[in-house]
Amino acid sequence: MPRIRPSLLYKAYNISPHLPKLLPACRDIPSALNELRWIREHVASLPRRLTSAPQGSPAAINRRIAAMCTQRQRRVPLQYILGTQPFGNLDIKCATGVLIPRPETEAYTVHLAELLLLPNQQSRRCDHDGKLHVLDFCTGTGCIPLLLYSLLAKHFPRIHVAGVDISPASLDLAWENLKSAVAAGQIPPPDKNRAVSFIRGNVFDRDWILKTLGHTGWDVLICNPPYVSREAWKFGRNELSYSARRYEPKLALVPDDDLQRPDGWRHEDAFYATLLDVAELLKPKMLLLEVGDEAQASRVLSLAAQHPYVASRRCELWRDHPDVEPGDFEHKGAKSSNHQIRDTAGNALGIPVRGVGAIRSIVVLASI
Repeated sequence: MPRIRPSLLYKAYNISPHLPKLLPACRDIPSALNELRWIREHVASLPRRLTSAPQGSPAAINRRIAAMCTQRQRRVPLQYILGTQPFGNLDIKCATGVLIPRPETEAYTVHLAELLLLPNQQSRRCDHDGKLHVLDFCTGTGCIPLLLYSLLAKHFPRIHVAGVDISPASLDLAWENLKSAVAAGQIPPPDKNRAVSFIRGNVFDRDWILKTLGHTGWDVLICNPPYVSREAWKFGRNELSYSARRYEPKLALVPDDDLQRPDGWRHEDAFYATLLDVAELLKPKMLLLEVGDEAQASRVLSLAAQHPYVASRRCELWRDHPDVEPGDFEHKGAKSSNHQIRDTAGNALGIPVRGVGAIRSIVVLASI
């Protein structure tokens, strides 16, 4: 990454003494000013006990702002400093050890909710008694289940949204986010017909899945799994930021070294092979899997084409913003012939691509 010009640092200092500390992470003054505004607003919103005199004096407030800017200078993610990340209509609490929700994940979650609410889709996606069952593996902060619940609860007479994670820290934070969202009036309180739950479990434990989850007819299965390669985690290579590699949990980004995977599957794609098997067990009407990029989507789809769960269904690829129509300057199919999606026999799969931006998720839908 190129060094910051002294003239830019000088210009930033003349605006605010705090601003130069934010430039290493932000790289330009407008972005740094935005972050400084958010930091100031956060300090101003702190509980009265933290801002009363003398702690609440202008000098004390300035020291608190300076300390947060120093953290940011060290590339600590802003979400860990401020403690939250906006996600749709929710304020999701963030904490070290749990993956930070991304805007791209928010975009496909909102689009998924809109799709489920279409009149011709609603009857297909829920069971005969009008109850919608949604399951999210690797749930982290619980952002996906909570946002789906907030968008769908008032439209379905019965709804159950569940998040599964192997990390106790993630599950504690997900439950905390549920309580916080209810207290803030951001989601309706769960009741006997509307439920949100978070469960500790392992997506690789087939027996646990059958025993704990197999009795429910899941309509939608979602997962944002660890999909980063070991090389990208170690070296970055424009695939993963220093901030993410330094401060976010490796468990949520890179598959464990000892995970079993079928022949032909790369280490970073290990979760997808297992998730397809889980989908075959639970048989959801819709499967949504976040991926890192188009190349990974191509690899996974080419190997998944003959999988029993996929073979009888249709697939789509969603970009970062799946609800936005591409302009004339953007291709509606794969962006590069080097990433042409083919099955293992070399046949082109003809997968439709929706939205604009980078390829972000694979969606498998019931063919009806």
